[in-house]
Amino acid sequence: MKKFSLIVLVMLIPFVALAASYGDNQYQKLAEAYTVRAQDAFDSGEYDLAVEYTIKAEENAELSRQYVEMMLLRSEADTQIRVARNRLVWARSIKADENFPEMYNESMSLVEQAQVAFSGEKYEEAKKLALQSMDALAGLQEMDDERKRLEEEALAKAKKGVYPEYYIIHDWNKTKDCFWNIAAKPFVYNDPYKWEVLYEANRGVLDNASNPDIIQPEIKIRIPSLAGEVREGTYDPEQEYNVFEEK
Repeated sequence: MKKFSLIVLVMLIPFVALAASYGDNQYQKLAEAYTVRAQDAFDSGEYDLAVEYTIKAEENAELSRQYVEMMLLRSEADTQIRVARNRLVWARSIKADENFPEMYNESMSLVEQAQVAFSGEKYEEAKKLALQSMDALAGLQEMDDERKRLEEEALAKAKKGVYPEYYIIHDWNKTKDCFWNIAAKPFVYNDPYKWEVLYEANRGVLDNASNPDIIQPEIKIRIPSLAGEVREGTYDPEQEYNVFEEK
């Protein structure tokens, strides 16, 4: 019979260890108290009473185990909800609510559902929803980095300025300016075969409108928009322009 009582005590050890962080719970205290009573009854020869106390000790040890599991799950669910909320704060800091509203709103909804589940003591569900909330924002950093990259590229492109609308003819011996060569310039049409567009648009400023091969230096010719592109200002060699691409 002493061997029996020792087995009961050994069975309680895992529950005591598991309850270490919540060792003050009432079930564990009852399990320990009933264990003491079982041992006292056994030592007094009251074996039936010892068995009864042992059963109660086991029942309370099981309740203690369940309580500890619940409290651990509660703590984990609470932690995951806090992490998910912090993730949303970070998401707002990079304006995900504005730039990626669908992702942000889905994550927010899942956090709110997790909180409701937590309040209803559905800790497993609360934990699952909190993790889903964070999953909803997966890849957000990469997407935001890509968005910023594209914005920077667009800004850099914009800084190059629009295409020039006017070009001042220089001396042939220095620049070889003619409608053919001007049309071939990247910021004009990037295509020498478009020279006739320039010629027709500027016949009125030529000394000899019937001869496109003769254009005098210092005149300002206009570069008409060929594909709806924006053109303004006079060509400035100090400024960087986009390369024209006809869509």
